[in-house]
Amino acid sequence: MILAKFSNTEWEFIQALTQARTLRELARKTGLSVSTAWRIFNNLYKKGAYYYIFNTRKFGLCYLAVISTYPENGENEWPQGTLTVRKIWGLKPYTLFSALIPCTFVSEYIKSLNADIVTVIRGLEVYRWRPDSGGSILMPGKGLMPFLSKTLEELYFKEKNAVPPKELPDRIEAPDPIDLAILVRKLQAGPFARPIEGVKYAASVDPLFPRVSEKTVSYHYRRHVLPGWLYNTFIPYLPITDVPLRVFYFEGREAPALARILINLPYFITALVDVNASLLTGQTPPWMMETVYRVISSFDVEAPLCQLVMSSRSIAKFIPHLWKFLKETRRGWTWHWPKEKVRVIQKEK
Repeated sequence: MILAKFSNTEWEFIQALTQARTLRELARKTGLSVSTAWRIFNNLYKKGAYYYIFNTRKFGLCYLAVISTYPENGENEWPQGTLTVRKIWGLKPYTLFSALIPCTFVSEYIKSLNADIVTVIRGLEVYRWRPDSGGSILMPGKGLMPFLSKTLEELYFKEKNAVPPKELPDRIEAPDPIDLAILVRKLQAGPFARPIEGVKYAASVDPLFPRVSEKTVSYHYRRHVLPGWLYNTFIPYLPITDVPLRVFYFEGREAPALARILINLPYFITALVDVNASLLTGQTPPWMMETVYRVISSFDVEAPLCQLVMSSRSIAKFIPHLWKFLKETRRGWTWHWPKEKVRVIQKEK
């Protein structure tokens, strides 16, 4: 049985990670020295990846998933904001685009794909698996397993009667490019990337990026970025040759509630929740599928695209330069749709 394996110290470290702003704070929460915490932090990269989760609405941003029919051409240009482009297999071959863009440009992004769209899922709510959510347990001598705890049972009944996700606002004021540069670096390098690293990175790739002092960067982080931080997480990965990445797409009134429940189980990665629709990605191993479908069958949902499996090769993966969606005017910064696209060569196995 394939499971993610951790020592007790690593598991405590991963659980405490969710609410730690710095590595020093994480060391204090776990009772470890900073050097030991740093060593564990680096060693865990062999088992998975770290993620920084923030309130997208606060910054006027929206995660987006778009499923289209699979194009036959091998070379394409994708719109700014694209995060990943992957081939997925179902009853037909499809392409799954994921993006992070300003809320106001959802329609522009979809049009710019120039693709035969099958469905679009907006991230009105966005979740990543959390080790401290009550849906996972580390079994001694075995590994990480789902745990249908009392907390998860209470969440189940709560979500059955939950209201739909809130719609995106019509207009959101644009943030400052310094704030977006800090976010970009944390998405690239992990939750403990220093704020100044974001501005240095932006200046290194964009000669037009504003030059500011470290004191100014620190101010922006404390006043703008930190209040929008939600939590950090570490998501374990299993061997892709043994456990493929799956895509779960649901429609129906209870689709949002189902996503909010499933994302608490281990081996799920991301959940996007829209009105009457949701999409989850995960690396759920075969032994766990009975538990997954027991949960799914208790909700009133449909899966119109049936089971979907991602290609084992990522066609494209990158973090967008979010500050390129901004334009400076006399009144300050405003949202701007960039015509420049990202060129990617698609490669088949």
